[in-house]
Amino acid sequence: MLGEVELDAVAMATPHQLHAPMGLACLEAGLHAFIEKPIANTVSDADRLVEAAETRNLQLGIGHNYRTFPGNLAMKRQVDALGDIHRVLWQWIDTRAESYYARDIWRSKWAQAGGGVLLNQTSHDLDLLCWMLGEPVEVSAMIGNWGHAFEVEDTAVANIRFKNGALANVQLSICDRALNYRQVSGDRGTIEFRDDGQPNSIIPDTLRVGRYQTPMRAYIEGGEGIASTPEIVWEDVDVAGEGRIPPIMGNFIGAIHGEETLVTSGPSARVTIELINAIIMSGMTAEAVSLPIDRGDYDALYTELIDGKKQVQRLS
Repeated sequence: MLGEVELDAVAMATPHQLHAPMGLACLEAGLHAFIEKPIANTVSDADRLVEAAETRNLQLGIGHNYRTFPGNLAMKRQVDALGDIHRVLWQWIDTRAESYYARDIWRSKWAQAGGGVLLNQTSHDLDLLCWMLGEPVEVSAMIGNWGHAFEVEDTAVANIRFKNGALANVQLSICDRALNYRQVSGDRGTIEFRDDGQPNSIIPDTLRVGRYQTPMRAYIEGGEGIASTPEIVWEDVDVAGEGRIPPIMGNFIGAIHGEETLVTSGPSARVTIELINAIIMSGMTAEAVSLPIDRGDYDALYTELIDGKKQVQRLS
């Protein structure tokens, strides 16, 4: 196709293992590239894509469209107003039957999918976490397979430390009831985001913010008594009134014309895949992993997972 048709850009919505080679082929041909999430299966491949786009001054957009959802836009605005973030609880839980993987067998394989619940279902949520909190610097995680016959993970629990000092606990599963639940606490208040019916919430059932009348650090320093808490005022956030930014494909086209900035650029999406790689590495080695991760170490681990020399722990 690249050799026979005159093109400006290519959009790729293919199985994960094709994202990097197809994206590189397009960029090296001088074409702008839009790649469905994730940007690649490994951060080393993401590095190659980003370098190819930057060297040629081309747009590299990634399909993390959850950044455009009204509920997530409203939550990010509230997170930015909380001051120093110190604690996060983030849960994405849903169910996938074996029939889901029987229909698209590539989703069940390390060589093709690059991972299970982390890359397939929740790379969007991990992207949101980095978008809202910034750069992760350390991960300690456990991953396993509780309920499925496939080789990739269906459950992950990770503790993540961010450069800004925030500590997050992330719980991800496709072996449970549908639930999207998030808490974020900072110096000036706390946020609760909840949806009991739709884990991929466009507009959640609940989004509320509690504002401390005295910032938490100041209250800790000057508070009295053995146990107390600052006065807090709760308000529901009008998510529907937040609106929604233009569709992500329109944003990509606008960026090509120099009229918009990409919602999710290659470098931004690379942060997300590096975090996912770090969670897998920590879960497989039972050790804390610092970021940036060693690309060679992860590529070697990924090859062993593909070859079956290392396997995800069975939790049942």
